[in-house]
Amino acid sequence: MSHFFSGRPTPLGEVLEEYLKKKGFLPHLQAYFCLHRFGEWFPELSPFCHPVKFQKGVLYLKVSDPLRVLEVKQKLRSIEERLQKEGVTVEKVKIQCT
Repeated sequence: MSHFFSGRPTPLGEVLEEYLKKKGFLPHLQAYFCLHRFGEWFPELSPFCHPVKFQKGVLYLKVSDPLRVLEVKQKLRSIEERLQKEGVTVEKVKIQCT
């Protein structure tokens, strides 16, 4: 038995992305992806700063050295822009010092 589909075939990635959007999972997966790529995107911050979570538009960053908080704050615009590029809208960033 053979099937004939008119038009162009839809790439699997597009089908999967559309499914995830419909189910409401896409924003969570995008945020998860971004959290795990943070050190790659911001290697100058990764020795002392890492994301803890992203929840309800708020990005939580943990900074291990209190003297480096200013350095992280200076990079917030770049961090927000990078996440926006990846489809994650950051409404607020909270920095936690340990």
